[in-house]
Amino acid sequence: MDEIITIQQKKEKKKKAPFIAGIIVLALAIVGVVSIVEKCIGVANTESQVSAEYEEYADFLMWVVGVDPDPFADITKANKETLRNIAVCDLLSDSVKTGEYEVSDKGLIVPAAAVEGHYTAMFGSENPLVHGTVVGYGYQFDYDAAKNVYYVPLSGATPPFAVRIDSVEKSGGVIQLRVGYVGINNVEIKADGSIGSAEPDKYADITLKKTENGYNLISLMTVTVGEHQ
Repeated sequence: MDEIITIQQKKEKKKKAPFIAGIIVLALAIVGVVSIVEKCIGVANTESQVSAEYEEYADFLMWVVGVDPDPFADITKANKETLRNIAVCDLLSDSVKTGEYEVSDKGLIVPAAAVEGHYTAMFGSENPLVHGTVVGYGYQFDYDAAKNVYYVPLSGATPPFAVRIDSVEKSGGVIQLRVGYVGINNVEIKADGSIGSAEPDKYADITLKKTENGYNLISLMTVTVGEHQ
């Protein structure tokens, strides 16, 4: 049975670091995909609507930050292999959908059509998906062009960064986020199960567009240390 385990630390009043989320271990069991999502949360503003909103942004960016793409000012200029990597990993984190897929001796069989749909939902239709094998940090998902499927081996994958939302600015349906990339090796899990604070290794300004069913990623630009305040 598919399972999602979420670990949420106690809300801490901290001047910066209103949100850390996204440490994931993507574990593939014989019966399906098991996504273990550990969300490290420290919210300065305790208003529930702000917390939920930040969590929604961080959930969407979980694998965007995890895959760590090169900067791009326009999604149509982003590396297509990297976007494919993000889309497949993000899809595999959805236990509701992946629970419907079959498993073979090559691993979980993910239909290319499912990847296409998820890719478009994340990045829009102006930058169409180019199918191919996905290669990431310690994992590889082979694409079979003849059968039009992806094979996901029964192994695990851990992205190097977690998400921390530092600030949010909105203008109409466009959302500008200052995002911290927190190295997962820097995150302390305390004896009581709570998550200790950790400073980001780097920052990026990420633009999202609100859609009917969620968000589209628009741009991702690196922020230098001197620019971040």
